[in-house]
Amino acid sequence: MDSDSDINRIGQRIRRLRRESKMTLLEVATASNLSVGFLSQVERNLTGISISSLANVAKALDVPLGALLEHPRQEHPDSHEGRRESYAVGPMRQHYERLSTTFEGSLLNAVKVVMMEGYSSEWVAHGGDEFVYVLSGQLRYTLGKKDYLLSAGDSLHFNAQRRHRVMNVGAGPAEVIAVGTLQLFDDEHLAFASLSGKTKAPAKATRAARAAPHEELATPTKQAKPGTAKRVTKSATKSTTKGIEKRATKPRTKTASLKPAQKAKRAGT
Repeated sequence: MDSDSDINRIGQRIRRLRRESKMTLLEVATASNLSVGFLSQVERNLTGISISSLANVAKALDVPLGALLEHPRQEHPDSHEGRRESYAVGPMRQHYERLSTTFEGSLLNAVKVVMMEGYSSEWVAHGGDEFVYVLSGQLRYTLGKKDYLLSAGDSLHFNAQRRHRVMNVGAGPAEVIAVGTLQLFDDEHLAFASLSGKTKAPAKATRAARAAPHEELATPTKQAKPGTAKRVTKSATKSTTKGIEKRATKPRTKTASLKPAQKAKRAGT
């Protein structure tokens, strides 16, 4: 999941979808609460991007997050240490393990994050709450102009609409549990970008789209009585045939109905 080919594809996907949407770097960056320079570097695979910012970019492009990032599914409510799949977002010095599942009405999204030594995120802001609990290492969260130094066992809960960033200020990796209401996983509506660059909708959505037109035709607005359709069809056919015969026998112009003497007189005038 974190091979070079998968990592490099994220920037290419963002650029391709942005151009297909006919949006400029400035428009996407503004909608995503990012700087133009940072987004340009992401598209060129010169820097990584946090999963929160990537979710903002997907929203700005009006695509599911799965169109940019192939993150693992979590079909069951339970997950277990050593059996979760680790994935990265671009060439960022952090890795994620998905902890939460999705179900109708679910609001929380949880991940375990491993931040390498020296890691520093971009400034980010997004809707909803965010809660973090540090498992190991030492982190510094900055909310606006205020810093919060967190060590193992410490936590932080804040309004994610405020601009914030995080840095690993300790020696060695740091591990943190991050829980928020920002939509990160939507297993029912994922649209993974294929290797060819085309976005492929899930089979379930495709089947529904194909069935929709047939369902509309097969659902009358009013229940017809037995034999009504046959009588209507017969009446419509008779009416149509009668109209065609009437048009065929009707003179096309007034000139055609004039007598020869009248034609000659008109021609002389």
